[in-house]
Amino acid sequence: MRAAFYGPKLDFMVKDALGRKLAIGNDPGRLRFCRSGLKLEYVGADNQKHRPVMIHRAPFGSLERFVAVLIEHCAGNFPLWLAPDQIAVLPISEKFNDYATACL
Repeated sequence: MRAAFYGPKLDFMVKDALGRKLAIGNDPGRLRFCRSGLKLEYVGADNQKHRPVMIHRAPFGSLERFVAVLIEHCAGNFPLWLAPDQIAVLPISEKFNDYATACL
């Protein structure tokens, strides 16, 4: 955790396949009050009107960055649940090619 100019911040660090440390996301703990131009409010448990607060989070950073780190970490050899080709039928002889094709 390191301090940012707007408050404490948590960085989620991972080590990739090349041993580099990467920050894949953060949770800055920043609270933002909705701008008054939006006229947003809700009625709380005390029956009073309150302005909502937004908690800004980016637990995985951008989706593109997360996928890039995943591809690089796996070196293209994805786990079975993520692999584009999850199964292959390999016939043991050419005479079984038609049957192997029919299985897919």
